[in-house]
Amino acid sequence: MSPLGLLFVGIILSVPIGWLISEFRAKDPLRILLGVFAIAATTFFVSSLACFFTHMSYNQEFGYSTKDLIETSLKQIEDGHQDRVVKVWRGLNDQYDPTYETHHPAYSDLVTEAAARMRGETPIAPHSRWDVPVLGRQTWVGHWEDDTGYWIVINDVGREMDIRRSGDRPTRMQTVSLSEDFRVLMFEEDGPYGHWLHTLTLKNKYEATHQWFDPEKKAVWRTEQINKLRKATDEEKQMTQQAVP
Repeated sequence: MSPLGLLFVGIILSVPIGWLISEFRAKDPLRILLGVFAIAATTFFVSSLACFFTHMSYNQEFGYSTKDLIETSLKQIEDGHQDRVVKVWRGLNDQYDPTYETHHPAYSDLVTEAAARMRGETPIAPHSRWDVPVLGRQTWVGHWEDDTGYWIVINDVGREMDIRRSGDRPTRMQTVSLSEDFRVLMFEEDGPYGHWLHTLTLKNKYEATHQWFDPEKKAVWRTEQINKLRKATDEEKQMTQQAVP
């Protein structure tokens, strides 16, 4: 315990001791005053002690639950069940909401459910809260570009995504729609470059095919691959780092 904590405990304990001594030597007003302070200090001390042990219990429960989660994850990954572990972690991440409280009431229950599903003891029911899809609206948000420098920028700032493509006058796309599994994004373009129906289909989180469809000719004009741009990692930067002269 810190010196300040010891001083605080000493002050609290000195009040009942002073009250006890006053019972034999002090006058009534001082005895009454010390008695009131002693009862208040004792009540505060007992309450603080109860809060301390409750806090310790919460920390212990949180620690054991987290330890079980880590051990189960490692064991199942080493046993070759990486896909199942990642799926469960995705479901856990979707359900767990951190709070300012040290003890999250549902944390231990969530970890118990997660560990059981990682071990295969409880199946992951389709479309349940543990069956969280890999892709989502956020997957599409960002800067997409093909090998020629043509780009599409997607923002998710409202009820409908804001999509704009490169050109002399960047055009905002219309009638945006997403498939239920978030793999296909469709939108219309009606601007200076004509009327087009665009279909973007994900290959993975970083690659997609972009199809241009001409509704007047009822034919596909062009299909290309676009890539989602991302920041280079520190390791990638070091490979081409140039010394500053």
